[in-house]
Amino acid sequence: MTIDEIKEKFNECKNSLSYKRINPNHPVNIYIGYNEKGNQSLAIISEKCNLDFESTRLIDVELKVRNDGDYVLSFNLLDDSLSDILYQFISDIVEKTYNIKDYSPIAFVIERWKKWINMFKNPKNIFLSENEVRGLLGELIYLEKYMFDKYGIDRSLESWIGSSLSHKDFEIEDIWYELKTIRENALTVTISSIEQLDSNEYGELVLVKLEPSNESISEPINLNDYINKIRSCFSNDSQLNTFNEKLDERKYFYAPEYDKYVYSIKSIDHYGVTEEFPRLKENDLPDSIARASYELYIKKIEKFKID
Repeated sequence: MTIDEIKEKFNECKNSLSYKRINPNHPVNIYIGYNEKGNQSLAIISEKCNLDFESTRLIDVELKVRNDGDYVLSFNLLDDSLSDILYQFISDIVEKTYNIKDYSPIAFVIERWKKWINMFKNPKNIFLSENEVRGLLGELIYLEKYMFDKYGIDRSLESWIGSSLSHKDFEIEDIWYELKTIRENALTVTISSIEQLDSNEYGELVLVKLEPSNESISEPINLNDYINKIRSCFSNDSQLNTFNEKLDERKYFYAPEYDKYVYSIKSIDHYGVTEEFPRLKENDLPDSIARASYELYIKKIEKFKID
């Protein structure tokens, strides 16, 4: 459900302070509209669940029983200036509940709410920065163009673990891949932590070169569209759910905000991280150094480039 469709639903309900179901064909009874206090609201009707939940100063969460015995879980916005965030939350709930199967809708939505609650506590930091968008897009490009073909979808998704600086981006079988998304004319690449290239196993540093572009080029890409492209590759709900969980770890949710970042792919280069590759290793550092980052000159590692 698009943000514009959500806004239209709210406009239809505003004068009457009523609710409308988002889609009669949706498997979950999801309604949006206005509560009796005039607050914009999302409501889910289902059986009761025993999970705890909490409100914030911006979102009042309520669970009430109806006359017919069903329960209504509602999220009521207390600050109209944050409507755009509520719309994103609603869009996420609508999308994620299409394939919940054998799972209590209210329980599922409460679990999703736990992932969103910090955004409503700190609404200034809900969107990924441009650097984060570019980095995530680089990982997705590599996942779709290289990993899926080499290892298959299921194993590739399981190997994608790089949401923490303490892990490589992909670890599978006896090899790892650390990705860095850079500009085409970049002279250096930043290694953000010692752990990223420190390993006794052979691995590869992969430089994905993306250049900001516009939609007039032959194959422009942006984050939202590329995620939809990857989702179209899946053959079952398990793959989709795993992929969505990985995106959650990277704090991604659909937002039109990301459509303004358009790129073109310039190259994808692999560098073999052998014993001779220039890198910092934890065992070589004094115990007094807790963390370190460093930059590599790309030209200086050209002899390690592989096909």
